[in-house]
Order: sequence, then C-alpha cells, then structure tokens
Amino acid sequence: MHRTATSTIAVLASAIALAGCGSASHSTKATSTTSSTTAPVTTQTTQASQAKVAPRTVVPGPNPDIASYIKQNGITETPVHRGDPGAPTIDLPIPDGWADAGPDTPATAYWAIIDTGPEAAKYTPSIVATVTKLVGNVDQQKLLDLASGELKNLPGFKPMGDGSASTLANFPAYQFGGTYAQGDQTKAVAQKTVVIPADGAVYLLRLNADCLEDQVGQALPATIAIDEKAKITV
Repeated sequence: MHRTATSTIAVLASAIALAGCGSASHSTKATSTTSSTTAPVTTQTTQASQAKVAPRTVVPGPNPDIASYIKQNGITETPVHRGDPGAPTIDLPIPDGWADAGPDTPATAYWAIIDTGPEAAKYTPSIVATVTKLVGNVDQQKLLDLASGELKNLPGFKPMGDGSASTLANFPAYQFGGTYAQGDQTKAVAQKTVVIPADGAVYLLRLNADCLEDQVGQALPATIAIDEKAKITV
C-alpha cells in the first residue's frame, strides 16, 4: 500500500510547533531521500558542514510518555534503519538550504538533516527521524495520547500552543512543540509522532526538530516541505 501526504500540515502543533526543526538539501529543489545515504557534507563547503547533530537525552519525568508505556506493557521495541527488510519505506524530502547529516547522523536515527544557511553559524538546526518496530499488545491510540510526554519532561519546557492530532502521508500522527532550557541556551523543539501499522507490528516514526528559539522562522519552511512531500510505503 502506498500513501502520500495530500495537504500542507505544519509538522508542529501550532504556527511554530514543528517550526522548531531543521532539515537539509543539496539541490535547488526539495528532493526525496531513499534507503541509501547521501554523501557527507564536507568541511570545505559551508560552516554548517562542521556542525554535529546532538541527540536529545530522554530522561524519565512526571509526565507519562511512550517509553514508560512500552516498558510497563512488556512491548518489544527494535530500532529500524533505512533498508531494513520488511520495514516500511519512509521517504522524507530534503528541503532547500538543508543537507543530509551524513556522518553526523546519530547511530539510532533513520534519517537526519541539518541547516546549511548562514543562521547555522552559531547553532545548526536539525531534524532527526527515528523509527522503531513495536511488537506486543500495542494500543495505537495510546501511543498518540502519550506522545507529548517526552517533550513535557524536558527541563524548563514551555509549550508553543496546544498539541494536536495530525497526519503524515495519511497515517495518524500527533504533533507538539515548545521551548526548553539546555545550559545557557533556550532551544525550540518540535516532535511529530506517526503510527504506522504493518505486517503484524506497529512502527513508530518520530520526527524531532531542534533549533534555537530565534531560529524558528528560518526552520519553518523546511517543516512544511516535509509535511507536504513525505511518503510512506508499507
């Protein structure tokens, strides 16, 4: 079955929700990634190529989240990478002004992109997609109900509007965003959680966007491109 996004939905919950993210491209038009990884950005091209994608540490907090639900219900969670046999194919576009994160892609990630614009000189916005396979007694709606918990547990988290139900490539999703404190920086963060049932399992796609609070405006067009052009094939 092949499903394609049919409308422009910001990856985040409000006007800025997913705008707190970044994505990358090598061309003048947004292009789709495939199961192969594009060539890494070299240090001879832009300053952004030197930036690292810093994975956000997920820690337990007072708000129930997907991680606690998985643990409490004995569900098996396995990381999925591009090209894994039997897994859905998730094609995400690389918008103008962004590039594949290449060797800076976190080991647990399915896909990652970084901003290559001048705003990335002080801090590089990024968008990281993770995919996991869930096997067990999985309540798909419960996953969406608990999707906001991870961000709510971040230090000093302040929501940007209310979270909302959404879709990505016609699969059910939940999107939420806000700001939080990391050291002496205020970061904008957004997450879109997508539930993909396939082959007797449930696949969980999470798109995590990260940038400084004052970089949200530059990141917003990238999130819109992802929402419009993402394709998921099961």
